[in-house]
Amino acid sequence: MQFSHIPAERGQWVASACASADPTTVVAQVPVGYERYVRILHPALDEDDQLVSWATAAHSRNHIITAADLFETVAGLDAQGNPTAEDSWVDTDLPLDQLPEGQWQSLVKTLTGTDAADQRYVAGLWAGYAFIEGGERIQIDQEPDPQLTEEENQQAFEAALALAQQPAFGAEVLESAPLELGGGYRNYHLFEVDKEFLARPVWARTSDGEQTQRPALTFATDHRWMLSTEPFDDCTILGGPADLIEAVLANPDLETIEVGQFTRIGHSNEAD
Repeated sequence: MQFSHIPAERGQWVASACASADPTTVVAQVPVGYERYVRILHPALDEDDQLVSWATAAHSRNHIITAADLFETVAGLDAQGNPTAEDSWVDTDLPLDQLPEGQWQSLVKTLTGTDAADQRYVAGLWAGYAFIEGGERIQIDQEPDPQLTEEENQQAFEAALALAQQPAFGAEVLESAPLELGGGYRNYHLFEVDKEFLARPVWARTSDGEQTQRPALTFATDHRWMLSTEPFDDCTILGGPADLIEAVLANPDLETIEVGQFTRIGHSNEAD
């Protein structure tokens, strides 16, 4: 399982292709020109932490999901997850901001299944995660040890905090400019990864455990396909050749809906 940091220039083709796109459209995230595009819908969790599909919420309200729908539209909620209609689906919170691990691995298998074992990919890690730089954004809770004095407990706490606040990456990453795709939070550190790492990314092992966030953007090194999951989004968007998109649409582990490159997510679909 391998990954190595690469310069942001390797993703400049994405920034250049998306810079002039309507920011509400699919091609503001995934460049124009792919044969087909698909949204992979992130499930929500119910009160028992069980996955809930968009179809479940839609069925409860006799809502037909369209390519442009947000989850809140489907469920009858506002952007904070509060009900806006009498029949709102209120048995879940808003969807996850990334695909669950099993669904991600199934997607990666579909995307890379016919590739050679030594094939490489580019994966972008959102630069906003606190663990990357460490520092004061990371705080810990630690119960005092009744066997220690107050001073000893304070020393133990300070040592644990210092460990937790260590940056996960070195200067090669921290001092390099991330890929900027516009907007205040669309910035990503890029890494070249192998198939095994892509399926189960472990970016770092910190005092908080393994950091296994799914990549915010990923593309084949030949740009044959690309996917994007922007921070706080309710879906992952993928563009690629027709046969690959067809395989993703047929994947029984995923909830998907095909979109056009000019579908305006969260808006009416007249420009699709």
